[in-house]
Amino acid sequence: MNGRLFNNIGVCSLAIAFVVQHLDRLTLAKALLIIPLITNAELLKYLARKTTKNQTIEQLIVKKPKCFSNFNARYYDALLVSINSIQLLVEIGLLELVDGKIITTERLNYDKSMGKRAEKIFKASSNLADLVNSDIEDLYINLRVQL
Repeated sequence: MNGRLFNNIGVCSLAIAFVVQHLDRLTLAKALLIIPLITNAELLKYLARKTTKNQTIEQLIVKKPKCFSNFNARYYDALLVSINSIQLLVEIGLLELVDGKIITTERLNYDKSMGKRAEKIFKASSNLADLVNSDIEDLYINLRVQL
């Protein structure tokens, strides 16, 4: 399936909204890491499991190195859709962007009609929130994002 269709602005907006509402606020730099994390099917499946809890990014990279081998490329591939998704969420009133931080203004509840991919993202969202709630420099260094 074409990645651009599979990870469209709707799915990406749901992912960002689900993660941010676990934290209430998140820096823009951290929010830009969410979509590259969910675009690896193996990693998303692992993070969506009920038995996966509170790992650091370092622990996750050691446990699932194959999932991070092309993270830099996924980051740049997802950059535009990530920004567009955040903009959409701000426009529809679910998030606000204040001083470089994304703030939840209204909660988005998961509904089965959103589909199986959204369900998997919703189940993974608390683990994703834990991951991106680390030091920003450590995240970008460990994920080897080339700025």
